[in-house]
Amino acid sequence: MLAKPAQAQAETITDKDRSTFNGFFRSCTGEDLFIEGTMHTVAHTTIDANGERHVKFHFNIQGQGEGESSGDKYVFHSVSNSHQNFTEDNANFTFSDTARLIRQGSATPTDDFNLIFLVHVTINANGEVTADVAKFEPECK
Repeated sequence: MLAKPAQAQAETITDKDRSTFNGFFRSCTGEDLFIEGTMHTVAHTTIDANGERHVKFHFNIQGQGEGESSGDKYVFHSVSNSHQNFTEDNANFTFSDTARLIRQGSATPTDDFNLIFLVHVTINANGEVTADVAKFEPECK
């Protein structure tokens, strides 16, 4: 009697990282800011029983800084997610980000900045783009 072949198993890898974050931004008042903080990243990769790869990233950034000339204090929050799937038939990629830059102690919310960003692309087995969505909504409130 022949033994049954072993069924392929899914393999999953998860990595986490906490690192420093810094960067220059321009406030809604036109002032340059230097923001420092931390970025927490979680990467999750699964290769399923069919050999298809599924990758997810989650980024959470918290920071603070001040205006270069005014000294106004700001806090920064950003949450981003990325999903990538690679199969024999297609590949797709989705990235979304929501970010807020908030001036502390301001009586006017017009100093605050919000950003919503979304990108999605699907590519078929022939290398042709079959879906392409981009949404970029920056807004001074």
